[in-house]
Amino acid sequence: MADYGSSSYQTRSYDRIFQTTGPKPAAPPTIGSTQSFRQTNELRGNEIIAEYLIKEKVPFLLGYAGHGAIGLLDAIYDRTDKIRHISPRVEQAAGFMADVYYRLNREPLAIYASTGPGPMNMMIAVANAFYDCSAFMLITGNVPTTQLSSGALQDDYRYQGTMSSIFTPIVKKSFRANKVEDLVKIMPDAFNLMRSGRPGPVHLDMPYNLYIESAAVEVPDPARHPTNWRSTASDDTAEKALDMLVRAQRPLILAGGGVRVAGAYEELKALADYTNVPVYSSFMGKGVMAANDKLYLGVAGCWGEYPANEAVRNADVILAIGARFNDLHTGSWKKGYVYNIPPTKLIQVDIDMEEIGRNYPVEMGIVADAKSFLGQLGRIARAKNRKLSYNSSWHREIEAWRNEWHNFVDPYATNTDVPIDPRRMMADINRISPADTVMVDDVGNCQVWSEQYWLPKTPGTHMTAGGFAAMGFGVCGVLGARLARPHSPCVTICGDGGFMMTPHAVATAVEHNLPAVWVVQNNYAIGCIRDLQRFYLDSREIGTSFVNEQTGEFWNPDFARMAEAMGARGIRITHPDQFGDAYKEAIQSNRPTVLDVVINRDTTVPLTGTWQMPPIPEAQPTFGQRRIRN
Repeated sequence: MADYGSSSYQTRSYDRIFQTTGPKPAAPPTIGSTQSFRQTNELRGNEIIAEYLIKEKVPFLLGYAGHGAIGLLDAIYDRTDKIRHISPRVEQAAGFMADVYYRLNREPLAIYASTGPGPMNMMIAVANAFYDCSAFMLITGNVPTTQLSSGALQDDYRYQGTMSSIFTPIVKKSFRANKVEDLVKIMPDAFNLMRSGRPGPVHLDMPYNLYIESAAVEVPDPARHPTNWRSTASDDTAEKALDMLVRAQRPLILAGGGVRVAGAYEELKALADYTNVPVYSSFMGKGVMAANDKLYLGVAGCWGEYPANEAVRNADVILAIGARFNDLHTGSWKKGYVYNIPPTKLIQVDIDMEEIGRNYPVEMGIVADAKSFLGQLGRIARAKNRKLSYNSSWHREIEAWRNEWHNFVDPYATNTDVPIDPRRMMADINRISPADTVMVDDVGNCQVWSEQYWLPKTPGTHMTAGGFAAMGFGVCGVLGARLARPHSPCVTICGDGGFMMTPHAVATAVEHNLPAVWVVQNNYAIGCIRDLQRFYLDSREIGTSFVNEQTGEFWNPDFARMAEAMGARGIRITHPDQFGDAYKEAIQSNRPTVLDVVINRDTTVPLTGTWQMPPIPEAQPTFGQRRIRN
């Protein structure tokens, strides 16, 4: 593959990611040597970690150096031909990058931080991955074992505090190494735990003397968990669920985030195609099927797509796979805005028993892995010839709702208003983006515009932050997408608020040759929260607009010039007719590019369901209406 850059944009070819830029520098004079800690036939702790990561075929180590991490990095020094080190400009960015990488490739990376502030900077990204069932291994340094509870530099010693106890609520497990020998068991256990069942991050709390000290041990081989955690139901149970679904008058399949986590795209499509049961998704499940699939209705929820919401309101049986039924998806559980359960009957399938029946009563609750269960249901449907007629009255009703939605949405594709209507911008993105484009939403109104209007062409190419919804996820995570899909356009739709939280991602992209596109929806506001103030608090706006206090004018930095200062391309766009050409050029340039798009700050995302912040009453739909079935 050719080098991405021009003569003024100095980078290495991406296909040679492990090649260093030159010979290793000569070592400076040293006072002591780490070799003195190692006896013959012994391995240092950092060597055990590094060699195990290589055995697991982990291609990237991401993190930010500090004194508590240099021991780990010393083992990577001689192994850069096997594991590439990337240093974002803040720890949190490493977590977001690893999170998106796992969502696309379903293989965990390793990330690291030093002691004290470094791990704390990582916590937002770790929590975001935990609540969205994404996985990576986090290694954080700690004071030497001889200094624990001494109050040494960055020792987390007071009262209840240890770094393990801090991370415990947001990881599947926090491991603590007390001696070098512990690593031989910790490393394979951690990788097995990350990937099995409901995926999630794990944490290793590593006193930094153990990086350098050694023990007479061997690096373990990876050992997949001996049990088959991809559990499924009995055939009798699965057949009962299938019968209830296909005998219904108005059946639906809900594909939640669990379908994406399991990578069950083919199984879902095969089941839908054979049975002719329409499919919709939660926002975390967006992209489980191509947007133009005749059986896919889109996302349901507060800001869902109208055909999906209307179908859900009228369904008599719903088979839900890997969905939590949270407030944004259900319209805050207010009857008739999205769901009518009951009388709608719910068959809920989840790998985690605790999710079943959490928010709605179930007709059937089934503990099973999404991929295994969908494959099982498809097999039974074909064997028993269980299906609907595609030309049923139910499909005709759905088609009418689709036409109603298109009649509302399509005119915005040619809107020439200034400032730019976000729907015009989204229409151009859909028209121009190649089929393999990976879209990574940031959090805010940008995310909701993507929820309603981005139309993925290929399953599994849409990423968003759901349960924890951390700003910066898209701005930084798009670089993880580029690591996972080096030959696909990788784009993030972000707001000016989120972009300003983590603009250093552009510098990381230039430094490490990770071409990505940031589409910044610039409305001089924390737009989503400003809209909540307008909807729920009588437009009593404060703290949500970016205004220069001296001039009273809306103010933001010049994002295009910021990008250029970091070595990337930057384009400011103020007219809708400029956007399409600029976006096409950005995704074809193979250079990090920031598009600063000035949008209409008063255009709100159509509310097709509702959301409530108790005790404030729920908002009413701005498109469609509440329908309660008895």
